[in-house]
Amino acid sequence: MPKSWTTDSALVDSVAKNLCEAVVLLPKQLLHVDELTRSFGMPFSHIQILVMLASGDITIGDISTTLGIAKPNITPLLDSLSERGLVERVRGTGDKRIVNVHLTEAGQEMLSKLQAAIAEQVTGWEKRCNRSDIKQINNALAFLVQIADRRN
Repeated sequence: MPKSWTTDSALVDSVAKNLCEAVVLLPKQLLHVDELTRSFGMPFSHIQILVMLASGDITIGDISTTLGIAKPNITPLLDSLSERGLVERVRGTGDKRIVNVHLTEAGQEMLSKLQAAIAEQVTGWEKRCNRSDIKQINNALAFLVQIADRRN
């Protein structure tokens, strides 16, 4: 009988080591999170929320779960984004207890600018990556997003 991957301690250790390195290197070496937050004058958590809303409205609970931030701590983030005119809260039509967060037109414009800034950063990767490397990164990222987005 083949060994279960979870009992393969060498594989688990390797994945853990790679994740630790990725947590340190990716925000500084590939995505340049600090540059994005400085350029757009907002914390990374605000950027994350805008990106989450690219797919459509989402509940405060879903934002909380995805970001791993308690619901009460999401409120000030949304207040700040709302004050900037980037998002709005919309009560559910059937159940008024459900609050959806909606990207406004200004929020959509900001999201487009964010995506353009990230695309510009990717263009800068040519100094360290060739086309084949970029394709591999793209495929790996798409696969990671697919895995991370699986519901239990």
